[in-house]
Amino acid sequence: MSALKVLKIKKLLRDIRKTVKKIRIKLYLRKFKEKGNNIGLCFPLTVEARYNVSIGNNSAIGTYCHIWGAGGVKIGNNVLIAAHCCITSQGHDTSHKIMRGTVILKEVVIEDNVWLGYNVTVLPGVTIGQGSVIGAGSVVTSDIPPYSIAVGNPAKVIKTREFKQQ
Repeated sequence: MSALKVLKIKKLLRDIRKTVKKIRIKLYLRKFKEKGNNIGLCFPLTVEARYNVSIGNNSAIGTYCHIWGAGGVKIGNNVLIAAHCCITSQGHDTSHKIMRGTVILKEVVIEDNVWLGYNVTVLPGVTIGQGSVIGAGSVVTSDIPPYSIAVGNPAKVIKTREFKQQ
């Protein structure tokens, strides 16, 4: 087989893979409450209660992420969620002796232009403000103000983002 034919076959296979990925993403997003345009999903990915999860334009979710959406999860526009992140809008009531049967639902809001680093956990009832960055491995237990950089367990704001003049 000639080199030209091999290149044509490789390009065809690459195009087929891209098309299949686009179809898979469209099918996966079908059950979301709201969905924007140009959404990137990397599989494997688990989103429970998709009917209560919204995702905005130009947002992306990395591999091995798990989202529990029963309490509601809103992901804004231009949000980057790295691999192995966990976002949960539900938990158990620790005031009961036997917690197994108890469920507490609290909405999670991730505003526009947020970046969650690798292996971030976001707990129920949290709002992450616009333009914030959450460092890898952080556990977000309370609200993060806009344009903050937060790290740690529990995540604490270490500085505010400053922007260079263009």
